[in-house]
Amino acid sequence: MAPVATPALVTQGQKVLLVGTASASAADLTDARNAIVASVGTQGSVTFEQLDRLASIALPASTYNTIVTGAVAPSAYQHSDAVLAALAKTLLPGGGLALTEPVLSSSASTTVQQPALNQALARSAGDLVSALKISGFVEITTVNQRKATLEEIQALLQAWNVQADASALEGQIEFVEISAKKPAYELGATAALPWAKKRATNASPVAKPKPAPKVNKAAVWTISANDDEDAELEDEDALLDESDLIKPTMEQLAAPECGPNSVKKKKCKNCTCGMESEGEDAVETKTTLSSGPVPDDAIVASKSNRWKESAITEVVPKALQPKSSCGNCYLGDAFRCGSCPYLGMPAFQPGEKVQLGGSMLKDDIDF
Repeated sequence: MAPVATPALVTQGQKVLLVGTASASAADLTDARNAIVASVGTQGSVTFEQLDRLASIALPASTYNTIVTGAVAPSAYQHSDAVLAALAKTLLPGGGLALTEPVLSSSASTTVQQPALNQALARSAGDLVSALKISGFVEITTVNQRKATLEEIQALLQAWNVQADASALEGQIEFVEISAKKPAYELGATAALPWAKKRATNASPVAKPKPAPKVNKAAVWTISANDDEDAELEDEDALLDESDLIKPTMEQLAAPECGPNSVKKKKCKNCTCGMESEGEDAVETKTTLSSGPVPDDAIVASKSNRWKESAITEVVPKALQPKSSCGNCYLGDAFRCGSCPYLGMPAFQPGEKVQLGGSMLKDDIDF
């Protein structure tokens, strides 16, 4: 069978890749190569590779103008997806592919009724076109599609090393010759989208706004400061009196020995400032439910729980109550010291019982 090399694919000066098979004879491969050399001329070149090696070797990327595969009889082998991908990679953008392959006839059953032939004839002509599209080829054209003759079927069975009746396969095997092209761009190429292109030259150009003049920030501040030269500024030294200029002594800077700001962490004996003690002299407290009875000689001192919505009320017996040094603790927080034990509690009358938490869990508004 003559090589499938149409003038539209193989022309003068091209670099062509000829793909053969191990079943083809050396004489047929030589004749096919000589025919292509005559078409490309002295300015072109022809390279030869075996079909079964294409998926395992590294072909040079974007090298050949045309690839001719399956053109040397017997064209007995299927081009796998890996082979088609390798062929697409080694083609130049816009390069052509001339491919010949045996396929199932459109009138044949889905699978040939011989298990040994199912792998060799696994797809139809439509499946081959779909595989080429998936591999990235475009402009796929069926150049020729014909039934295989009895002699060609016998050659196929011999190449497949299958023992079968060739006459039983007549009409079920076809040879399809397809031409396809690689897109005119390389993988990973970029192009501007249509709406990103510049407008037509006849469109009125849009005037660009003039850039704002550069301003010296230091000059701006200088002008602002000297804007009103007659303005009288306040002399900061006049705001200080003689007492502010006296340097404090070390004794004045030292922490007091008594009170909440002192270094000592517990109250003095016979303390009159109301300082709380954290040591062994701490006031013992006991807790009772707010709904329960409260002793007459007790007032509430729930400083630790004054922000909690709790039904627990802390009670301190009068005998253990700290004595107030100012006598105004019952008037409220506005009259209390920072370390007052009644801080946070509502105002109360001297000796009055104060209870918190009775209704704090209830909503103010009924829904």
